[in-house]
Amino acid sequence: MKKLGFVFLCAALSCGAPLPATDAGGGGDSGLGADAGPRDGGGVTDSGLPDAGSADAGNTDAGTPDAGAADASVPDAGTPDAGTDGGAVLRQPPPLPSYSGGTCPALNGGPTRAQGTNTGFPSAGDARDFYLLVPPGCTTATPCPVVFGYHWLNASGNSVVEDAELESAVLQYHFIAVVPENLMNGGNKAYTFDWPFVEVMSAQKELRLFEDLLACVGQQFGVDPRRVHVFGASAGGLWTTSLSTTPTVDRVASVLVVSGGLGEVLGVWSIPWVAQPNKFPAFIIWGGPADWLAVDFHRASQRYRDALRADGHSVVACTHTEGHKIPPFPPPTDGGTLFAGFWDFFRDHPYGLPPGTSPWQSAGVPATLPSYCSVVP
Repeated sequence: MKKLGFVFLCAALSCGAPLPATDAGGGGDSGLGADAGPRDGGGVTDSGLPDAGSADAGNTDAGTPDAGAADASVPDAGTPDAGTDGGAVLRQPPPLPSYSGGTCPALNGGPTRAQGTNTGFPSAGDARDFYLLVPPGCTTATPCPVVFGYHWLNASGNSVVEDAELESAVLQYHFIAVVPENLMNGGNKAYTFDWPFVEVMSAQKELRLFEDLLACVGQQFGVDPRRVHVFGASAGGLWTTSLSTTPTVDRVASVLVVSGGLGEVLGVWSIPWVAQPNKFPAFIIWGGPADWLAVDFHRASQRYRDALRADGHSVVACTHTEGHKIPPFPPPTDGGTLFAGFWDFFRDHPYGLPPGTSPWQSAGVPATLPSYCSVVP
């Protein structure tokens, strides 16, 4: 992007303005905006849902990424061998990656945040913090699915664990949850909007972290390479979308994007779609025409949906009417976890389904999802 375009863009989005802090009262709000919970070592102390009126402002950039910028410097996951299922030739996932740091450090993992707090994990020259929620029984002999979750702007891993009810979800659905914190340098954010969907030339750090975490979690706890899934919300949803345009997605069985998509702003920044050989299923959920906060997430989600379908991916789309907020799901009446439909999607969509297909195409979306969700024709 030319400098003038960046100045104009920052003026439009108040790039230099301080972000409002979240009300620490916690409880009633259900937005996807800023959650400025302070970090305390590897953990965080934010205790409430983010403020929908706060600034998840940003999803802009000082450069216009081209289709080739999706990150050619990160090692390709490789071309999986073909397998068969009922006569159909299916792609098989590549083996789990190797840790770039040599010997993996011992990780803290358990079904609660207290047990799964990790600090100072070495990756790409940085010391990274993350949560690792592991249900009982995940071992290298009995590997488990793994779900990576990326937080929204100015939030934290704690926000994702809390709002997605991951502590109950990992026990009920028996998967490992990996929830990274955004990179900090000297007390400042390394990326303007927490994740480098804008600073595409720096994206290799986060893609390397993804592979390093996958490698070490797999070595210590056991990960099923056919069941590696990724989700993110708002800024984390834009990052999940961006990751899905890179070779790293060849390791991924399916993705779930909450108010993200192929974002664009004022004609000076956009996330371009890059066709992928791995035709992964995608679940896209957003808040309709009112889902706007600097980025038009309604248009971004529609662009992502249409690009995926045109590239041969199956898509589940959910359009609610609450704008840029945490999706309204009816509270479970059976004591289950709130977003059960999300975890049903991951469970039912392993790596290697025939391109463009989903078991939900014939069976329909499960009852754990609201009526505004459907399989895209």
